[in-house]
Amino acid sequence: MPKIKSVTKKKSEDSKKRPDVCDRSMNFQECELAVLRQAVDENEETRSRRVVSSDEIKQILEIVETFIINKKLVCYGGTAINNILPSYAQFYDRDLELPDYDFFSANALEDAKELADIYYKAGYEDVEAKSGVHEGTFKVFVNYIPIADITEIISPLFSKLQGEAIMRAGILYAPPNYLRMAMFLELSRPEGDVSRWEKVLKRLTLLNKFYPLKSSLCGQIDFQRNMASPNKDKSDILFEIIRNNLVDQGVVFFGAYANSIYSQYMPKNVQRRLKKVPDFEVLSLEIDRTALILSEELKRSGFQDVVTNEIEAIGELVPRKIEVMVGKEVLAYIYEPIACHSYNTITLGKSKVNIATIDTILTFYLSFLYVNSDGEYDSDRLLCMAQFLFDVQEKNRLSQKGLLKRFNMQCIGKQPTLEEMRAEKAEKFKELKSKRNSREFERWFLRYVPLQLDESREDSSKSKEVTPSKKTVKKKPKTKKANKSVKAGKKGNGVMSRIQKLLK
Repeated sequence: MPKIKSVTKKKSEDSKKRPDVCDRSMNFQECELAVLRQAVDENEETRSRRVVSSDEIKQILEIVETFIINKKLVCYGGTAINNILPSYAQFYDRDLELPDYDFFSANALEDAKELADIYYKAGYEDVEAKSGVHEGTFKVFVNYIPIADITEIISPLFSKLQGEAIMRAGILYAPPNYLRMAMFLELSRPEGDVSRWEKVLKRLTLLNKFYPLKSSLCGQIDFQRNMASPNKDKSDILFEIIRNNLVDQGVVFFGAYANSIYSQYMPKNVQRRLKKVPDFEVLSLEIDRTALILSEELKRSGFQDVVTNEIEAIGELVPRKIEVMVGKEVLAYIYEPIACHSYNTITLGKSKVNIATIDTILTFYLSFLYVNSDGEYDSDRLLCMAQFLFDVQEKNRLSQKGLLKRFNMQCIGKQPTLEEMRAEKAEKFKELKSKRNSREFERWFLRYVPLQLDESREDSSKSKEVTPSKKTVKKKPKTKKANKSVKAGKKGNGVMSRIQKLLK
């Protein structure tokens, strides 16, 4: 009996010594690892806080922020979402995390070089601007820290974003609908980086809370276009012919027809009744073939004035498409997928119909808002259809089946892998290696180091100062220059060593 008591007493004493981070289900080894992890986290937090609060880092950030303000560039991505939220809802801790500035420019190559030069003139020697994986994207590093990601976009889109941007402390941030579109795009690509989905969804929820997707005109907007041509009286026939043909071809619907099918999940008082108006937008892997087969079907049905027109892609935002017209009326747009866009397959009657997920549809609707300079799209109609679908999604957030299955692995299109992008870049290098001084080569393979350029200019000027002698002089053996990399009097010497001390 005494032995039993002593063991019980010992167990009781051990439990009192267990750290708060350990729960009762942990054995000794698990508890020890939990204590270790807590110590690591605390250590990393202390180091991060010391680095972020250092004068060196503050100056580096001040330079890039001033550059963004002066050039009127437009920030996007996580920092943009964070900075337009109220301070109490922001997800970045400024005391612990360095802001990662991603911004758009109409002249990204020149801006990357200019920013690198500004840092070098401010006394930072370890500065480099280099191209990213995608053509037209550039990164700027200062003291080996990635400070800026600059993405080039076409001028009309850049001007549109500038005009609708939100300004905070002098910095322009992309409008909420553009930021929303980018997040819907990520959530609609199951072959992309799905490890980011949880983070993206959290940020999307915050953005939607403080910047809701709303339009005051939606009660007056008809989701389907009305036919105004001589074919108006044949609207029902054209609707049946086009819909059945596209269903048989296995394309993915994402326009007004898809919208009307989603409406069954809304209350009856807000449901949108489907009119038999031929107004279709679809995704197809072979848009030329799809358009040809549809045109043939229309001609067989007695509509001889069928015309198809190819419309080129607009940047990386809106893909190449073909419009199918009967007379002067566009009845269908057939789009090429940008990536691999998610969709669901449902049964309507005896047919299997492919309907894009709401994330896919919202990606396209919101992107169309920013490339509508010629008035091709009705902006109010797009915004209202987007709002309607968003409401469907919000009211059925946990309905992960059938048409409403959201995070679906079924998708249409090809998602480029990192390996494929690198292979493309390698092929591009072979093509452009003989044109190293061209702008196109720099767009793909920029490596701009101001220090090296400065040294090469100094060497060049020194060689010009040496006047050649007419006498033959026996050359003396060269001696190595000591400590060539250290430049006396250069502002910023020791910056890296001070950063390294901060990290210790």
